[in-house]
Amino acid sequence: MCLDRTAVHPELRIERLDLPDDAGVHRLLVELALEEQVAYDHPRQTRAEVSARTGPVMPRFVGENVLLVARDAGDRPIGLCWCVFFDPGTGLEAEVAELYVEPAARGLGVAKVLVGEAMRLFREREVTFAAVWTRADNPAALTVYRHHGFRPTEQTVLTWLPLPGWAPDAFGSRDRDRDEAGGDPGGNATGGGDRKAPGRGDNQPP
Repeated sequence: MCLDRTAVHPELRIERLDLPDDAGVHRLLVELALEEQVAYDHPRQTRAEVSARTGPVMPRFVGENVLLVARDAGDRPIGLCWCVFFDPGTGLEAEVAELYVEPAARGLGVAKVLVGEAMRLFREREVTFAAVWTRADNPAALTVYRHHGFRPTEQTVLTWLPLPGWAPDAFGSRDRDRDEAGGDPGGNATGGGDRKAPGRGDNQPP
């Protein structure tokens, strides 16, 4: 099913993949991972290893929420760590979606214990990649995450929000972006690449 045919490239056809095990698409995914992994300081995989872990990209996949709750001696909840698990077809991934400790209980190591339990789950389930988003002005959270092995990623993370009045051009960005960048943002690029490099998350300091 053709979804779009751009005026810029009239011969180009964009379609939704119907066969998850398309050999040509599998080849592209493997090439992408091999090309991107050289940019990151982590153990590199062989072509055979990348090919083996790159399964068919199924149209749907199932995720799981695990909410870890810290309770005090009176059984009152004082903190939480929200973990998300999902496998998009390249191995089980996880995210520390939220980490929060109420103000009166901060500074007692509650956040460290919560994230420690999350890491135990990640290892137990053989998670292949885990991420957390936090802020540079949240040193308490950064300390906890670093303690458990999280490190800043070498990647640049860009986010998108469905804001009103935003009308992308044929390349997916507005003309003013092209002018400010001094070039063509739709030119040659290897996309977001290997997300499975070291590096969304807590809204409050733990």
